Amino acid sequence: MSGELETIRRITAWHVGSALPRGEVINVHVADNDEILILSFVRMGGESLPWGVALGLMGEEAEFFSVADPRNRDLVATSLVEVAKRVLIHFGHPDFTENTDETAMMYRHRQIWVPGRSHLDLLHTIAFAYARTTWDRPEIEVLRAFGQLCNCLFVESQRPGQQTVIVASDALKIAHIFPGSSVRQGHLGYLLGWLGRQRTRQTRLVAAHAAEKLSVAAMLDPELERSQLGPLVEKWNEPAWDERVSKGKKTAVAISLVLQTELERRHQLVESTIEILRQDARAYNSGLTDLVRIGTDKFSKLWFDNALRESAGNIDERPFWPGLWGDVNAREASFAYHQRVAADRERVHFLVHGDPELQNEELMKGHGLRGKVKSVSGNGSTWTFIYDYPELPSLKIGGTLSIAGIPKCSLTIVSIDPETREVILVPGWKSRKTGVGPAAEAPSDRSWLRQTLILLEDFPANLVAKLSYKVAKQSETDFDILDYFSFEADDVPVAGGDDE
Repeated sequence: MSGELETIRRITAWHVGSALPRGEVINVHVADNDEILILSFVRMGGESLPWGVALGLMGEEAEFFSVADPRNRDLVATSLVEVAKRVLIHFGHPDFTENTDETAMMYRHRQIWVPGRSHLDLLHTIAFAYARTTWDRPEIEVLRAFGQLCNCLFVESQRPGQQTVIVASDALKIAHIFPGSSVRQGHLGYLLGWLGRQRTRQTRLVAAHAAEKLSVAAMLDPELERSQLGPLVEKWNEPAWDERVSKGKKTAVAISLVLQTELERRHQLVESTIEILRQDARAYNSGLTDLVRIGTDKFSKLWFDNALRESAGNIDERPFWPGLWGDVNAREASFAYHQRVAADRERVHFLVHGDPELQNEELMKGHGLRGKVKSVSGNGSTWTFIYDYPELPSLKIGGTLSIAGIPKCSLTIVSIDPETREVILVPGWKSRKTGVGPAAEAPSDRSWLRQTLILLEDFPANLVAKLSYKVAKQSETDFDILDYFSFEADDVPVAGGDDE
């Protein structure tokens, strides 16, 4: 159903000839300028580590870092040390923050924005290169800390509802409906082309196709790499290995200028995305406040608390960093799966009550009811509710529903009659409630009668989260079918950064 709905929306956007707002509110958090760090990468074809990096706070001039040849790991490491320090400072790493008193040892929400998903892959490869490295070189501890942070950012980016690692193209797709295929909508320039100032569908289409021809991914345009950078890299490689740095300074500058142009364009596209979201007339979803709060707590436990332990150097409280290889056995995979299911339903729970469009989507999936209260009996202890939509709700007796916009007003389903469309409900609150959205009268109040209400399935995200911890704590010695599909984490090789 969701795929069919998305197709209809795209056809409507094509008919109108422009991108359309998705929903009545913005469902992605845009932080203040000093909380947003924009990070962009470019890499050489065939290489895993960055060739060039652009980073800077929103509203400030970007800084650019590059090397003449990314196959020289020493040059790359030296360049990334400077990048690492700036990113670690942005996220408040205790070893790189001047004010380290007790009141400052608390993680504050920060965001990092990247142009597209391929840039997330570079975060992961940086983590593989440096998070566990034993390379003996100056400031290797900076690179190691940066690698751990990159891994935590990559892990956090996979959690539904997180508001820390924002992919600019995904943010635009959350806020707008574009008349294009899913593959094309991964290109940030293409999306911004549809949001330009052109007045007709044809001119917008031309602008989108023109922007699409310019690479926004971490990978450079192959033609540009062959024609402009290829000859420069060959010139750089002409001297002997130990003489290239001293003799190739002019060549390195020329390479840097080409890369800076590419990085600057990517950086500006992300800035344009943030500005478009900020200039949108729609309000931000009220549920984003809860998602930011939860995300701050989650990322603090994932990264900041471990950084504090590592900085303290107490052998009795060592950090427990997330693995680079993801889930290394079936039990961990099960734990992660249930955690993400819980996070996704938690995301829906907080956002759906603030966006009528998301409420309609839940109703189309059968995860709720729309109708009117027919009668209130037993001094508000029982409601009779007549629904008109959807035709076949996927609800169960004993489940709970919450009133759209008032999430803490829940009702338990006692019975459902599909023929008469009559549902018997038991309200879970007793008196008038305030401070939970619109004021909610006591369940016995007669004002509920004949009121059209949307009741949404109250998915037990907490129960799913608890189930994941039960899976994680399952004894290795007791019989567990998952044991037959597991292997030891110690058997997995660990990547290092000193692969010269």
